[in-house]
Amino acid sequence: MADRSPVFLESKHPLHPDYPLPDLEDPVMRPFWEGAREGRLMLQREKASRRLHWPPKPLYWREAELEWFEASGRGTVFSYVVAYEPFLAAFHHRLPLILAIVETEEGARLVSYLVRCRPEEVYFGMPVRVAFERLNEVVVLPVWQPEDQGPRE
Repeated sequence: MADRSPVFLESKHPLHPDYPLPDLEDPVMRPFWEGAREGRLMLQREKASRRLHWPPKPLYWREAELEWFEASGRGTVFSYVVAYEPFLAAFHHRLPLILAIVETEEGARLVSYLVRCRPEEVYFGMPVRVAFERLNEVVVLPVWQPEDQGPRE
């Protein structure tokens, strides 16, 4: 994301006690979560062929030497669904929640949710860029917003 400063969003609601938090100590995913805290979307690829691996593989993967790299932070909506009922009480304040599979410019497909747009504005192929939502002092989630959205509150 060298062409833009990262966008950090602060949650306007206290974190619900049942919110499912990621395992930040998982050695396979640790670089992804550390990057998110720094405002960088990190993906994994093979060093020699640059073939993308998502979900990431353990670094002891025998097929090829792997590396993490900073992705562009841009992509398109590959698929989406709008949730009008909370699947967990922790998500009630987010309704309607736009759950999306975003295909990054690099080719990875990440499951996340869209922010700063209404359900009727979303479409397949919609250009999006990553933003980072701080859930607490250590957990920062990559989320996606329309490409034409600026860093507003």
